[in-house]
Amino acid sequence: MRQSVVARRYVGALFEMSAQTGVVDKVESDLGLITYSLENIPRLAEVLEHPLIPPERKKAIVTDIFGNKIEQVTLNFLYLIIDKRRESILPDVEPEFVRLANDLRGIEPIMVTAAVSLTPEERTALKVKLEKLTSKKVELHITEDPSLIGGLVLRIGDTVIDGSVQGYLESLKNKLLGKE
Repeated sequence: MRQSVVARRYVGALFEMSAQTGVVDKVESDLGLITYSLENIPRLAEVLEHPLIPPERKKAIVTDIFGNKIEQVTLNFLYLIIDKRRESILPDVEPEFVRLANDLRGIEPIMVTAAVSLTPEERTALKVKLEKLTSKKVELHITEDPSLIGGLVLRIGDTVIDGSVQGYLESLKNKLLGKE
Protein backbone atom coordinates (compact mmCIF):
# COMPACT_ATOMS: atom_id res chain seq x y z
CA MET A 1 0.00 0.00 0.00
CA ARG A 2 1.38 3.43 -0.92
CA GLN A 3 2.56 5.69 1.88
CA SER A 4 0.14 8.50 0.99
CA VAL A 5 -2.86 6.16 1.19
CA VAL A 6 -1.74 4.94 4.61
CA ALA A 7 -1.04 8.51 5.73
CA ARG A 8 -4.49 9.60 4.56
CA ARG A 9 -6.16 6.96 6.74
CA TYR A 10 -4.20 7.85 9.86
CA VAL A 11 -4.57 11.58 9.29
CA GLY A 12 -8.30 11.18 8.72
CA ALA A 13 -8.63 9.62 12.17
CA LEU A 14 -6.43 12.33 13.73
CA PHE A 15 -8.45 15.05 12.04
CA GLU A 16 -11.73 13.58 13.20
CA MET A 17 -10.49 13.38 16.79
CA SER A 18 -9.08 16.91 16.74
CA ALA A 19 -12.30 18.27 15.22
CA GLN A 20 -14.38 16.55 17.93
CA THR A 21 -12.21 18.03 20.67
CA GLY A 22 -11.99 21.47 19.01
CA VAL A 23 -8.21 21.55 18.62
CA VAL A 24 -7.81 21.47 14.81
CA ASP A 25 -5.74 24.68 14.72
CA LYS A 26 -3.49 23.55 17.55
CA VAL A 27 -2.92 20.08 16.04
CA GLU A 28 -2.14 21.72 12.69
CA SER A 29 0.46 23.85 14.46
CA ASP A 30 1.81 20.78 16.30
CA LEU A 31 2.23 18.92 13.02
CA GLY A 32 4.09 21.91 11.61
CA LEU A 33 6.50 21.76 14.55
CA ILE A 34 6.99 18.02 14.08
CA THR A 35 7.61 18.37 10.34
CA TYR A 36 10.03 21.25 10.94
CA SER A 37 11.88 19.17 13.53
CA LEU A 38 12.12 16.13 11.26
CA GLU A 39 13.41 18.26 8.37
CA ASN A 40 15.95 20.18 10.44
CA ILE A 41 17.14 17.41 12.77
CA PRO A 42 17.95 14.54 10.40
CA ARG A 43 19.11 12.38 13.31
CA LEU A 44 15.59 12.50 14.79
CA ALA A 45 14.07 11.16 11.55
CA GLU A 46 16.74 8.45 11.40
CA VAL A 47 16.05 7.34 14.97
CA LEU A 48 12.27 7.29 14.50
CA GLU A 49 12.50 5.25 11.30
CA HIS A 50 15.20 2.86 12.52
CA PRO A 51 13.68 -0.64 12.72
CA LEU A 52 15.96 -1.88 15.52
CA ILE A 53 15.10 0.85 18.01
CA PRO A 54 12.24 -0.41 20.17
CA PRO A 55 8.94 1.51 20.10
CA GLU A 56 9.15 2.29 23.83
CA ARG A 57 12.50 4.05 23.31
CA LYS A 58 11.10 6.00 20.36
CA LYS A 59 8.07 7.07 22.40
CA ALA A 60 10.37 8.22 25.21
CA ILE A 61 12.36 10.32 22.72
CA VAL A 62 9.18 11.83 21.27
CA THR A 63 7.91 12.59 24.79
CA ASP A 64 11.19 14.26 25.73
CA ILE A 65 11.19 16.44 22.63
CA PHE A 66 7.51 17.25 22.15
CA GLY A 67 5.77 16.17 25.38
CA ASN A 68 4.98 19.58 26.87
CA LYS A 69 4.89 21.45 23.54
CA ILE A 70 2.04 19.70 21.72
CA GLU A 71 -1.56 18.67 22.39
CA GLN A 72 -2.14 15.28 23.97
CA VAL A 73 -4.12 14.15 20.91
CA THR A 74 -1.06 14.86 18.73
CA LEU A 75 1.24 13.05 21.14
CA ASN A 76 -1.11 10.05 21.20
CA PHE A 77 -1.12 10.10 17.41
CA LEU A 78 2.69 9.92 17.38
CA TYR A 79 2.57 7.02 19.85
CA LEU A 80 0.11 5.19 17.58
CA ILE A 81 2.31 5.77 14.52
CA ILE A 82 5.29 4.38 16.44
CA ASP A 83 3.37 1.38 17.81
CA LYS A 84 2.13 0.50 14.32
CA ARG A 85 5.63 0.97 12.84
CA ARG A 86 4.38 3.63 10.41
CA GLU A 87 7.01 6.28 11.18
CA SER A 88 7.83 6.57 7.47
CA ILE A 89 4.49 8.31 6.82
CA LEU A 90 5.33 11.26 9.09
CA PRO A 91 6.47 13.54 6.21
CA ASP A 92 3.05 13.04 4.55
CA VAL A 93 1.00 13.79 7.67
CA GLU A 94 1.13 17.59 7.85
CA PRO A 95 0.19 18.34 4.20
CA GLU A 96 -2.76 15.96 4.39
CA PHE A 97 -3.95 17.44 7.70
CA VAL A 98 -3.66 20.98 6.30
CA ARG A 99 -5.73 19.91 3.28
CA LEU A 100 -8.48 18.58 5.55
CA ALA A 101 -8.34 21.68 7.77
CA ASN A 102 -8.62 23.94 4.72
CA ASP A 103 -11.64 21.94 3.51
CA LEU A 104 -13.26 22.45 6.92
CA ARG A 105 -12.54 26.18 6.77
CA GLY A 106 -13.78 26.48 3.18
CA ILE A 107 -10.36 27.50 1.87
CA GLU A 108 -9.20 26.44 -1.58
CA PRO A 109 -5.44 26.70 -2.14
CA ILE A 110 -4.71 27.46 -5.79
CA MET A 111 -1.29 27.23 -7.38
CA VAL A 112 -0.80 29.94 -10.00
CA THR A 113 2.13 29.97 -12.39
CA ALA A 114 2.48 33.25 -14.26
CA ALA A 115 4.82 34.25 -17.06
CA VAL A 116 5.45 37.63 -15.40
CA SER A 117 4.97 39.11 -11.96
CA LEU A 118 1.34 39.98 -11.21
CA THR A 119 0.50 43.44 -9.94
CA PRO A 120 -1.44 43.72 -6.67
CA GLU A 121 -4.53 44.71 -8.68
CA GLU A 122 -4.18 41.64 -10.93
CA ARG A 123 -3.76 39.38 -7.89
CA THR A 124 -6.88 40.83 -6.30
CA ALA A 125 -8.93 40.51 -9.50
CA LEU A 126 -7.74 36.91 -9.99
CA LYS A 127 -8.58 36.03 -6.40
CA VAL A 128 -12.09 37.53 -6.68
CA LYS A 129 -12.78 35.62 -9.93
CA LEU A 130 -11.48 32.34 -8.50
CA GLU A 131 -13.52 32.75 -5.30
CA LYS A 132 -16.61 33.25 -7.43
CA LEU A 133 -15.70 30.21 -9.55
CA THR A 134 -14.97 27.88 -6.61
CA SER A 135 -17.49 29.31 -4.11
CA LYS A 136 -14.71 29.14 -1.51
CA LYS A 137 -12.20 31.47 0.04
CA VAL A 138 -9.13 31.28 -2.19
CA GLU A 139 -5.53 31.16 -1.04
CA LEU A 140 -3.23 31.98 -3.96
CA HIS A 141 0.29 30.54 -4.23
CA ILE A 142 1.93 32.38 -7.11
CA THR A 143 5.18 31.47 -8.85
CA GLU A 144 6.76 32.91 -11.98
CA ASP A 145 7.92 30.95 -15.01
CA PRO A 146 9.03 33.08 -17.98
CA SER A 147 9.01 29.98 -20.24
CA LEU A 148 5.19 30.29 -20.32
CA ILE A 149 5.74 33.32 -22.59
CA GLY A 150 2.42 34.84 -21.43
CA GLY A 151 -0.73 33.95 -19.53
CA LEU A 152 -1.30 31.73 -16.48
CA VAL A 153 -1.47 28.10 -15.46
CA LEU A 154 -3.84 27.35 -12.55
CA ARG A 155 -3.83 24.20 -10.44
CA ILE A 156 -7.02 23.80 -8.41
CA GLY A 157 -6.81 20.48 -6.59
CA ASP A 158 -6.24 17.90 -9.31
CA THR A 159 -7.45 20.18 -12.10
CA VAL A 160 -5.00 22.13 -14.26
CA ILE A 161 -6.18 25.05 -16.36
CA ASP A 162 -3.50 26.05 -18.85
CA GLY A 163 -4.09 29.55 -20.19
CA SER A 164 -0.46 30.12 -21.12
CA VAL A 165 0.90 31.01 -24.54
CA GLN A 166 3.28 28.05 -24.25
CA GLY A 167 0.33 25.71 -23.61
CA TYR A 168 -1.58 27.17 -26.55
CA LEU A 169 1.40 26.73 -28.87
CA GLU A 170 1.92 23.15 -27.69
CA SER A 171 -1.77 22.39 -28.28
CA LEU A 172 -1.63 23.97 -31.73
CA LYS A 173 1.48 21.94 -32.59
CA ASN A 174 -0.24 18.71 -31.51
CA LYS A 175 -3.31 19.54 -33.63
CA LEU A 176 -1.17 20.24 -36.67
CA LEU A 177 0.72 16.98 -36.20
CA GLY A 178 -2.56 15.10 -35.70
CA LYS A 179 -1.77 14.09 -32.11
CA GLU A 180 -5.05 15.42 -30.70
